[in-house]
Amino acid sequence: MLKLTDWLLDWFRARIPDPPENPRGGRPRTDKREAPAGIFWLLDNGAKWKDLPRRFGSKSAVHQAFQRWGREGVFERLLQEAGQLVEERGEYRL
Repeated sequence: MLKLTDWLLDWFRARIPDPPENPRGGRPRTDKREAPAGIFWLLDNGAKWKDLPRRFGSKSAVHQAFQRWGREGVFERLLQEAGQLVEERGEYRL
């Protein structure tokens, strides 16, 4: 079972871009800490979007964030930065 620490969730939040502002207002933004936690929960459990627990936010909002971050290359950038961090700290194992 994957355990996302507060430090890691804060690290994600600092690197995930805000969605563009809608001049007409609209729904509140997706929480950049809860949405990644929900995405990792889905991946870790092999669950479907309909099974996402409410504590991660609205299923549709988390799914939209997942799609947007995929299109915008956010996941690739997070993996690159995480890899650099691991190398800098010398915390990788062979």
